[in-house]
Amino acid sequence: MNDIASSVNAEQNEQQPDLTRLFKNRRRCDSVVKAAKTLLVLGQSVHKVALLLRLDPEFVATLAETWNPRFRRLTKPNQYTAQRMAKQLFDDGANLESICKLLDIPLFTLGEYLITSGVSQADLMARMPEPTHKLVVEYRKTIARKERSKHKAFSLH
Repeated sequence: MNDIASSVNAEQNEQQPDLTRLFKNRRRCDSVVKAAKTLLVLGQSVHKVALLLRLDPEFVATLAETWNPRFRRLTKPNQYTAQRMAKQLFDDGANLESICKLLDIPLFTLGEYLITSGVSQADLMARMPEPTHKLVVEYRKTIARKERSKHKAFSLH
């Protein structure tokens, strides 16, 4: 009886495909890897992507770390939405550095958004980071560049 059970187990082991070979073959397919990257950008978890695409979870985890979906966006953020979010965050008391980091915009653009939304220049300058901060350095460079430009502001007739 024991010999029969061991022979049945041996036959089942021969019939089951080797998962490592399957994972390696799926990993080499460019369309599968591209689909995995797309799903990671859309915000799917590593384990869900591995299950859906039948990939090795370790491979998907390394893909998520090395491919860095933070900088891979499908569309750029809407300017109107970013302006509304900046105003709301500013009203809630967030500092300008964290707003710039969250919305992924430079300090000059954030300042323009807030001034357009009705924030006074004095309130904006009160919350500026320290003068040696890299955002303020880039802000000053942008201001100097804008002052040198010969273009006038747009006007209606």
